[in-house]
Amino acid sequence: MVRFRPTATQAMGRGAFLGGAVGIVVCVITLVVWAVRGDDVRGWLAGAPVLAGLIGGALVALVFGRQGGADIDDRGIHPVRTGPPGPHDGGFTAWQRIHDLRCERRRGRTQVVVYLDSGKTSWLRAPYHGRLLASDREFERKLFMLRNLWETHRTFAIEHNHPGADSR
Repeated sequence: MVRFRPTATQAMGRGAFLGGAVGIVVCVITLVVWAVRGDDVRGWLAGAPVLAGLIGGALVALVFGRQGGADIDDRGIHPVRTGPPGPHDGGFTAWQRIHDLRCERRRGRTQVVVYLDSGKTSWLRAPYHGRLLASDREFERKLFMLRNLWETHRTFAIEHNHPGADSR
């Protein structure tokens, strides 16, 4: 079984981004409360939640943010979710139901998209490759491994009623 999960750097980057956003909101609320109360505004002290959010978010995501992704085995792709499913997240997908595997850009990332025989698509939560902390140096190797497993385990439908088959 092959397990694809976000890298430690990817998890820390996402956690720092979310923690920093929360820290900015807390900073603005703090500044507004101080201004309404008429207190002395200490900008450096109001900025402390941003720094705490960046560091705290990165550490929390490093511990808890690496559970989502996909498990790949001889039967197919098993998505591993940590949150509510998205509109393009599918359940277990057998190799025989997969029509194609491609890379597509989504929200500044290159992600693996699974095209099913039914016409539906499913985005894998990992592996992915993005800018800065969302980069994955092993993305191409992981993509090659995934495509190789798909090519190895899928079945090919061979037409027995091919027009040239009866001409012998």
